Formats: sequence, C-alpha cells, structure tokens
Amino acid sequence: MKFLKFNEIDSTNNYMKENISSFENYDIVSAKVQTAGRGRRGNSWLSPEGMALFSFLLRPERSLSMVEATKLPFIAGISTLNALKKIKDGDYSFKWTNDVFFNFKKLCGILIERVKDDFVVGIGINVANKIPEDIKNIAISLESDYDIDKLILKVVEEFSLYYEKFMSGKWLEIVEEINRNNFLKDKKIRVHIGEQIFEGTAKNIAEDGRLEIEMNGEIKLFSVGEITIEKDYY
Repeated sequence: MKFLKFNEIDSTNNYMKENISSFENYDIVSAKVQTAGRGRRGNSWLSPEGMALFSFLLRPERSLSMVEATKLPFIAGISTLNALKKIKDGDYSFKWTNDVFFNFKKLCGILIERVKDDFVVGIGINVANKIPEDIKNIAISLESDYDIDKLILKVVEEFSLYYEKFMSGKWLEIVEEINRNNFLKDKKIRVHIGEQIFEGTAKNIAEDGRLEIEMNGEIKLFSVGEITIEKDYY
C-alpha cells in the first residue's frame, strides 16, 4: 500500500484523480491542509490543520454498476464510524447519505468520485482542529491528539472489510447496521422537494439507499438527488 503525505495540497481527491494511473487499490493520499477541499454538490470543504484529510483509491475487480456505486458512500460512512469507535468511544451516528456525526454534530464528511471504473474516496475527519465559532452549532471536533496516520489506516482497513462483505452479497447486513446508527431516524425533518417544503419524520434507510420519510401517516422514499434536508431543523 502506498501512503503519500503532503503538508499542503489543493485537494487530495484532485491529486489522486490527476495521477490515478500511478496508484493501486487502497493507496492513500493525505494532507495536513487542503486549500481547495470540496464536499458533495461542490460545496467548499473547510480543511484546516488538525484534520484527518485523505483520499484512497478503490479499484474494483470488475466494473460496478451505477446501482452498486451508490452504495459506496454508505460503506465509507459505516467504515469511518467503526474506525472511530475503535479509537475513541462515544455517541457516533451515520447521517444519510455521507456524514458521520459525534454527539449530534458533524464530525466527518465524505466525497466519492468516479474515474472510469475507479473510485476516489475522499474523507475529512475533525480530529484535533478547532471548530470556528460560526459553525460550532453544527460541527464538532474530537479535539484529541490521536495519531492521524493510524486513524487513516484504520478507516481504509474497515472500508476494505465492508466492501468485501458488500461484494459477497451481504449488503442487507450492512444496511441493518447503518440503521442501528441512523442519525435521522425518528427525527422531525423539513425537506425541500423542488420549490415545495414538506415536514415529516425520518425513518429507516431502505435497501436501495433511499431515505424513508413518514408524511401524513404514509411512508415515502426519496433519493439524495430528490430532496434537500434543512440543516437547522432536525
């Protein structure tokens, strides 16, 4: 396994994508600081020193279908959650579809990008960094002096185990575990569907990765591209 470490880089995902032919399965790129980190939907990703900022390569033995690929953020999330549990006990949860929460605040974000048949898995975990005052109500840091390299290696190790489980046909077991750690479950949420706003109660994450929401006594399922959940509401 190759493990490249930078003091500063624009984005570990970008670096790996631009040099993807030089990497093998589960090779890692990390950085102390990212100057152009990105989250899902192109949102900027605050990346100060003290975070575990890294990307690793998933090179499947065969091309994954689009349906299979949509499962990867869930696998990355539960892998990160379990790696963190093994390092520091606490109240961790998985927020649909690609965040890990700690004590009800965001601790980790995940961005997965496809490059032909390869996948670059980017993860940022607030380990020892201080959270700016303006986002302290929604984000949290472990504020601990953990060995960041060891944490990164543990996350990748956990991912490889869950991915192997997924490819061996045990996706339902993974979904059940995710739902046991489902941050949104039974929370009142407000969602935007197009120009309309609805209120409901989040339930389980379905087998296909959609979120079950109870609205007016009826369970409806939504994919990540269909709705936006208001951050300040749940």
